[in-house]
Amino acid sequence: MKSPEAELPLALSVGDPSGVGPEIAIAAWRARDSAGVPPFYLIADPALIAARARLLGADVPITETIPAKAARVFARALPVVPLVARFVDSTGRPDPANAAGIIEAIDRAVDDCLGGRAAAVVTCPIAKKPLYDAGFRFRGHTEYLAHLATLHTGAEAMPVMMLAGPELRTVPVTIHIALREVPKALTTELVVAAARITAADLEHRFGIAK
Repeated sequence: MKSPEAELPLALSVGDPSGVGPEIAIAAWRARDSAGVPPFYLIADPALIAARARLLGADVPITETIPAKAARVFARALPVVPLVARFVDSTGRPDPANAAGIIEAIDRAVDDCLGGRAAAVVTCPIAKKPLYDAGFRFRGHTEYLAHLATLHTGAEAMPVMMLAGPELRTVPVTIHIALREVPKALTTELVVAAARITAADLEHRFGIAK
């Protein structure tokens, strides 16, 4: 049996700290045993996470760590890998001042995954408007992840997003554009490309043979 240290954790980016990202991370860690949550570490501002736990009245011990040690401490504390950027703690009021930290968390989560320090990337929600106000030039989270994949591989990555529930999986062919733009954006080639990516990933990543 593998030891906890041998298990690669998930890298969780905090998302917009003014939203529900910190609460999601705290709730996930508290449900680690009852829900069978695999080891993860949160890339965030430790001071903000501690303050949010106090605001929630949640007794959550927090340990600052590095990815290599996260699985080791997961059973007894929420592992937080500190950001270089600091956050403005403005609950419910997204602030462009937090844009640098939000993007840093995503960048580092992807880098850890591609570098073999994390098993996968999990992202908490972001608010796009404050990112746009701070100069973010991507339509959304999905397109930015595709951009990072392209930088790593050198090959153009087509982002395909799946919305999954207990009984239904839905893959939109177009993402993050106005409904009125969809008819012009849809092409046979785009539909086929999205379908092929979906079919391949359902087989190789979800274990669905057909």
